[in-house]
Amino acid sequence: MTRRLLSVIHGPVFGGGFNQLVQLRHPLEGHGWKTTAVATSEPGNAVGRLREEGVDTVVMPLHRLRASPDPRIQAPFLAGFRPEVRALRRLIRERQIDLVQAHGDTNPHAAIAAHLEGVAVVWQLYDTRTPPPLRRVTMPMVTRIADAITTWGQELARVHPGTESLGERHVVVFPPVDADRFRPDAERRRSARLELGIPDDAFLLGAVGVRNPTKGYEWLARGLAEARRTHPAIQARVLGSPSPVHAAYEQSVLNEVSALGIGDIFEMRDGGSRVPELMPGFDALVLSSVSRSEGIPTVILEAMACGIPVISTDVGAVREILRPGEAGLLVPPEDTGALAGAIGVLVGDPARAKEMGHRGRGLVEERYRLERCAERHLRAYELALEHRARRSSRHAG
Repeated sequence: MTRRLLSVIHGPVFGGGFNQLVQLRHPLEGHGWKTTAVATSEPGNAVGRLREEGVDTVVMPLHRLRASPDPRIQAPFLAGFRPEVRALRRLIRERQIDLVQAHGDTNPHAAIAAHLEGVAVVWQLYDTRTPPPLRRVTMPMVTRIADAITTWGQELARVHPGTESLGERHVVVFPPVDADRFRPDAERRRSARLELGIPDDAFLLGAVGVRNPTKGYEWLARGLAEARRTHPAIQARVLGSPSPVHAAYEQSVLNEVSALGIGDIFEMRDGGSRVPELMPGFDALVLSSVSRSEGIPTVILEAMACGIPVISTDVGAVREILRPGEAGLLVPPEDTGALAGAIGVLVGDPARAKEMGHRGRGLVEERYRLERCAERHLRAYELALEHRARRSSRHAG
C-alpha cells in the first residue's frame, strides 16, 4: 500500500530540512511512502534544488514569523495565514495525503491544515532559533496538534516545553547522511583543492551553510585571523548559498574579512549540490554557529562521513554526536580565542586530526547510516498514524 507524505518547509533557501527531505525520499519510498514537498514562492534556491533532485514540488505563498517585534514586518505573515492554510487544506484533499510533516514551532500552517482535515501530523523541531519566551507560547499548540514530534537530538526536546510529555510519540532523530556519497576520497581531495585554489601545503578550514547570521561566519573570520598569527598556512572556504533576505549580513562579514586583512585566504562561494565533491578537500570542518541557532547541523555528520575532523561551537544538540576530543573539538559560541585555539590544536597536530577524522567515519558507519535515520522517521510516522486513528475514533464515538 502506498502512503502519501506532504512535507512543508517555509524557508526559501535550501538547508537542513530540505536536505532531509531529499535524502530520505528514496529510503521512504522503499517502505511505501511517496513524498511531495511544499515550498515557498519567496525568492531563493530551494525550489530549483528540489526539482533538480526530482522531488515532486508544489510552490505556493508561505509566510514566516520574522525575528522582529515590528508589526509591519509581521504583517505578511498575519495577512497570509488563513488563505495559506486554506490552500494547504485543498492540496491535502486533492493529493489524498496520509500524513503531513511540519517544520519549526513558528510555522503552524501545515499542521493546522492537516488537523482540520483529520490527517496525521508529525511536527519536526530541528533548531533552537525561536526565543525561549516565544517557545512557551508556540509549544502548547504544537503538543496539542501533533500526533508525533521529532527532534534533532534530545536537547531540542528539553528546550521545547512539553515535547517530552508525549512519551513514545516523541522520537529523537538525526540528520540524514548518505555515507556512500560522503566518504574519504583521495582523488576528490586533489580535485577539490585544485578547484578551491588551495596549495598542497595549506591547511584548509571549510565551512558549509547558508549565509545567514545564525552561522556566525564573522566569528570564523575572527578565529582565522587570530590563528593565522602562529599558523600562517591556514586558509578558509565557506560553501554556502546566499540568502537574499540576509544580504546585508553577508556584506558585513566580507567587510570584516577585509578589515582583518584576511581577504586573500577567506572566500565564500555557493557549493550547491557539489558539496560531496568539494568537502573532501577540507582539512577540518568549522561550525561557528552562534547561541540559539542549531539543532544538529547535517554538515557535521557529512564531514565525519568524509573522515574530516570537526571544530564546532557547543550549541543545540551538537555534543550528542560530537563528543569532545572524539571526532573533533567543541568550543563555546562567540568566543574568538577558544575557536582560534581549537584551530591551532588541529593544525599543530596532524596525527591527532587524522585520528579524529578516522573515528568520525567509524561513528557514522556504526550509528548514523541513512537507513537507520529512515527507520526512526518511519517509527514517528507509524506512531502518528496510530494516534490520529485513535483521535478519529473518539470523535466518531
